[in-house]
Amino acid sequence: MKNFYKPFLTFLFLLTFLIFPQSFLPSYKPFDPTSIPLKPIEEVILNKMTIEQKVGQLFIFGFDGTTINTQTKQFFQDTHLGGVLLLGKNITTEKQLKQLTNQIQNTNPIPLLISIDQEGGSVARIKWSKTLTKSQTSISTPQEAYNIALLRGEILKNLGINMNLAPVVEYITNTNSFLSDRVYKGSREEVLQKSISSIEGYTQAEIIPVPKHYPGHANSSPDSHYNLPVVNIKGNQWNEYIEPFSKLLEQTKVNALMVGHIQYPNIDSKPSTISNEILNERLIDNLNYEGIVISDDMEMDALDNIEKHTVIAKQALLAGNDILIYSKFSNKYPTIQKDVYKYIVEEVKNENIDLEILNRKVVKILKVKIEYNLLNPDKLLSDL
Repeated sequence: MKNFYKPFLTFLFLLTFLIFPQSFLPSYKPFDPTSIPLKPIEEVILNKMTIEQKVGQLFIFGFDGTTINTQTKQFFQDTHLGGVLLLGKNITTEKQLKQLTNQIQNTNPIPLLISIDQEGGSVARIKWSKTLTKSQTSISTPQEAYNIALLRGEILKNLGINMNLAPVVEYITNTNSFLSDRVYKGSREEVLQKSISSIEGYTQAEIIPVPKHYPGHANSSPDSHYNLPVVNIKGNQWNEYIEPFSKLLEQTKVNALMVGHIQYPNIDSKPSTISNEILNERLIDNLNYEGIVISDDMEMDALDNIEKHTVIAKQALLAGNDILIYSKFSNKYPTIQKDVYKYIVEEVKNENIDLEILNRKVVKILKVKIEYNLLNPDKLLSDL
């Protein structure tokens, strides 16, 4: 009998397998390629960049001339420059400006930020259009602010410009202030709403707006082109003082913000541009600001006699700035652009600036360039 049961059980097993084969197959799920998290494209680009290329993204430089000559082109390539600032000295006609911006974008594989101070009124680098020269002070309503920014943005984009260092969003009521003819008028709320509308108009036109000058000049502040403004507010006055900026960040998306050279001795002994307290802690951490932090022109006299320009550049980057502007508006420091670039490269290579800090800054910059359609990621990856 024992010999009978063994083949009988084997027969039953084989019969069961033939009738219900799936019961004996190992269970598995087909591979899903989407289950692997992909890195954001800006990080993929970052990983292909050299330290020299990364550091270049941290600078916006001004230059001489209305064309890009061989020497200027070579300098842009040597520094892997991330952006330029156009001043009145670079602009003559619409045709010339279009040719210039095209030349600029043909210098480096990573498209450049081409920025301009086109606030309107007294600060207007392009003069041939009423839309481009209309002052902030003459704008009556938020809707008008939006319309002007949208139309102005479309004109700038057509000229090859992609960033406007505007609007000025500070609340200034003193008619003797150097900013009086550069700001919106009205109540605090009216100024805020005009600022928001302007930012949204520029963004709609695919121009990166850069509201300025955080944390804000006071009514009596001198022009930081010539002197360092000192604002003696107390610590308990800070939140109210920065409302033009804190409320702006609460109520609209800000991709880039300019920092003014201003000292608040009761907050920090250092000017805001190189203050870790004012930038990293109060702006980035406390206000949860995730956009690009851009310095005002680092060649202004407000920063003179504090430290060597190379050291100030490092301090400004470590304090929270992502991009530093060197406008080359005078011949006072003829080699400053080359000097600060080379110094920051060496400080990164010598590990005096953490590579991770550099990477975070570059990722933010690349992210904004992608968001505003300034670069084609696939093309750039093949060019790097």
